[in-house]
Amino acid sequence: MLRAIVLGIVQGITEFLPISSSAHLSIVPRLLGYATPTLAFEVLLHFGTLAAVAAYFAKDLWAFLLCLVAPGRLGPEEATTRRRLLGLLALASVPAAAVGFLLQDWADEQTARPLRASVWLVLTTVIMIAAELYDRARSRRSAPVVPVTTEGADDRVVGTRAERLARPPAPAPPADPEEELKRLPVSKAAGIGLAQALALVPGTSRSGVTISAGLFQGVSRATAARFSFLLSIPAILGAGILKLDELSGATETPAELLAGTIAAAVSGFLAVSFLIRLLRTRTLWPFIWYRLIAGGLFVLLLTTVRS
Repeated sequence: MLRAIVLGIVQGITEFLPISSSAHLSIVPRLLGYATPTLAFEVLLHFGTLAAVAAYFAKDLWAFLLCLVAPGRLGPEEATTRRRLLGLLALASVPAAAVGFLLQDWADEQTARPLRASVWLVLTTVIMIAAELYDRARSRRSAPVVPVTTEGADDRVVGTRAERLARPPAPAPPADPEEELKRLPVSKAAGIGLAQALALVPGTSRSGVTISAGLFQGVSRATAARFSFLLSIPAILGAGILKLDELSGATETPAELLAGTIAAAVSGFLAVSFLIRLLRTRTLWPFIWYRLIAGGLFVLLLTTVRS
């Protein structure tokens, strides 16, 4: 039972934080001496995280349903906005669906090897590093500079004040993620969708690569995270449906399956809420350092305990 709960928590947290659930679900059981989770157990854990993200975005999902079947309840403007966003999500889901259909067996093979998953965890972090460095450089280029006139004034006094005034003003508060999401251009949504297809590589992290794609296109972190999590709903649902026939192969007891699923749902909900709040004011760097340090340690430990 403890194994099921621990693995459920690992799945729930790592599915949405940009640290890769596929890598951790492969590595953690090996390091803790647990039996490798059956595919049926993993399928149910993913349905647990699906329940988590659906619960967090329940209001949005209800609005999507209304815009299709009862647009009058939303009003014409809101219904149009919701239909547009739904179209963006459908468009952005196509690349991952196509790549998953073609390469799912290869991805499962990579995930089944904890040491290989650890190496991928480190290597794919370069995407997030590049995105953060690009966003920092872009912000510096766009920061305005206030000119200062010092003629006829005391050099020492004015010089000190000039230094203060010449500093770029504090950046404007970030746009509301929900409002920015409603205005997301088709090209940027498509770019995020293409990036999601890369999440098939173990260690990449769906949220990490999609948020990074948003940064490369000038989308705020919080908005990219919201779009990423909404985009994960059809991705997780589709992958789960394709593997439903694996449920008969579970070796865990029904109680263990239920405990793991609930643990994944609860921890996943908390992870989604935490990351969206965090990215309103913070960057991806804490997760980048975690991936580099933990990935390196995983490689070292797995090489040591490798049979």
